[in-house]
Amino acid sequence: MLRKINKTLLLLSMLLLVSLAHVHADPTEGLAVRGEGNVRYMGFIRVYDAELLAPADAVLSDVLQAQRPFCLRLTYKVALTAENFITAAEEILSRQYTLEQLNHYRPLIDQLHQAYRDVAKGDRYRLCYDADRQSTQLILNDEVLVSVISPEFAILYAGIWLDAEQPLDAGLRNRLLASLTDG
Repeated sequence: MLRKINKTLLLLSMLLLVSLAHVHADPTEGLAVRGEGNVRYMGFIRVYDAELLAPADAVLSDVLQAQRPFCLRLTYKVALTAENFITAAEEILSRQYTLEQLNHYRPLIDQLHQAYRDVAKGDRYRLCYDADRQSTQLILNDEVLVSVISPEFAILYAGIWLDAEQPLDAGLRNRLLASLTDG
């Protein structure tokens, strides 16, 4: 009986380790920096540095249509509150999409927004899309805060930075996508 319990505990421990390794796997593994830039408030206060990571052979449509993995890595130069992130995201998304479109994705948007936390200078958010799992993770420093399942959501939310028509900053968008061709 004791042998059976030990065997069961060993099996459960192995399964837990495998699942933990998967949860904490670096989503940027295999990705390279494809573009970078920064965001400034009032033209001179550097708020954050941004990098777009994607496979070395990725083309523009791979990223913009969530066909391949990618990450937006934002390293903060100032402290910001979770409310700052939510307010800015809501403002930009409302410029890019109709109310009907946003209402369709509202549960997913709210799921991500509820995960935001305040940041201090030096903290880093990553918004990473895993094409195999069709999920977008929000990661603060190295802690996964939420995972949202939907390739369409990845396109919608990454559009804050990457939308062709009304991104947060057109210059930043161009710098982030600079090395990606239309393939």
